[in-house]
Amino acid sequence: MFAKLSLLSLLFSSAALGASNQTLSYGNIDKSATPEARALLKYIQLQYGSHYISGQQDIDSWNWVEKNIGVAPAILGSDFTYYSPSAVAHGGKSHAVEDVIQHAGRNGINALVWHWYAPTCLLDTAKEPWYKGFYTEATCFNVSEAVNDHGNGTNYKLLLRDIDAIAAQIKRLDQAKVPILFRPLHEPEGGWFWWGAQGPAPFKKLWDILYDRITRYHNLHNMVWVCNTADPAWYPGNDKCDIATIDHYPAVGDHGVAADQYKKLQTLTNNERVLAMAEVGPIPDPDKQASENVNWAYWMVWSGDFIEDGKQNPNQFLHKVYNDTRVVALNWEGA
Repeated sequence: MFAKLSLLSLLFSSAALGASNQTLSYGNIDKSATPEARALLKYIQLQYGSHYISGQQDIDSWNWVEKNIGVAPAILGSDFTYYSPSAVAHGGKSHAVEDVIQHAGRNGINALVWHWYAPTCLLDTAKEPWYKGFYTEATCFNVSEAVNDHGNGTNYKLLLRDIDAIAAQIKRLDQAKVPILFRPLHEPEGGWFWWGAQGPAPFKKLWDILYDRITRYHNLHNMVWVCNTADPAWYPGNDKCDIATIDHYPAVGDHGVAADQYKKLQTLTNNERVLAMAEVGPIPDPDKQASENVNWAYWMVWSGDFIEDGKQNPNQFLHKVYNDTRVVALNWEGA
C-alpha cells in the first residue's frame, strides 16, 4: 500500500548504506556527525528521486492522520519553541523531546524547527503578547546589534544563553541516539521573524554562531542541518546545509509542486543538495511530482486546519496520497 520506512536497517547495515544506485550522494557538513545522523541523511538521499517522504507537524495532527487516514506519516515535526528561555520565563512548557524520542521508537524520522522567542525585549502588550515573541513586530530585540558586539555585549550573551538551552534538549536526544532534521532560523527572508529583520548579513552571522555553539562548544553532532530559503542572498551555502528547503503555502485546493521554486533551489545549490518542502499547506500531488520531475524529497504538512479542515487536504486526496506507492510512510507491521 505504501513504501516502507526502513531507516532502522540503515543504522545497522553498512552494506545497505552502500547498496544504492542513487544519483546524489554527499557526506554531512558536520564531519563529526553521529552514525545516526549520517544514516538519516543517507536514507533521505536513497529515497531522493524515487519516493516522497511524508511528514506531519505536531503530534496531535500526526495522531489525527493516523486515526483518520489509517496511515502514519514517516516524519514527525516538532518545535523547540517553548524551551526558549523567554518562553519558559512566561510559563511555557514543552513535551517535544518526549514526543521525538517516542517517534524514534516507532522507527520514525524527526524534524525540529525552533520558533525562537527573542532573548529579551518582548513587548508583551495586548496587541503583541509574549507568546508572539518570535515575530519581529512583537520584540525590540535587534539581531544585528547582538551579533556584531564581538561577544562582549549583554544581548550576544543572551543569544548564547538561548542556544545553550536548546543544546541541552538536543543533548537529551543525542543521549538517546536520536538523529534529527534541524531547521533553525527558518523563513529568514520574510522578515517577519526577528532573526531575519535586519537583512542577510546578521542572519548568516547568527547561523554561524548557532552552528559553532552547538557542534563545537557543546560537541553535539546528531543533527542533519536544514536550510530554509530559496533566496540567494540568504542562503548560507552548501558547506553549511545538508538539505535545502522551502516553505510552500499555495491557495486552498492547489496541489501543484512549486516547480519554479524547485528549479531555483537546484540552481542555488548547483544540484548538489537534496531539496525538500519543510512546510506545506496543500500536499503536492505525487502524480504531478512524477510527471513534472519535481522530486521534493519530503514534505511536512503544517498542523491544525492545514491537515484537519477537509479543505486544504480533503480526506479523499489524503487517502490517495498515503496509499501511493511512491509515498513513504511508517509501516507499523515492519517497524
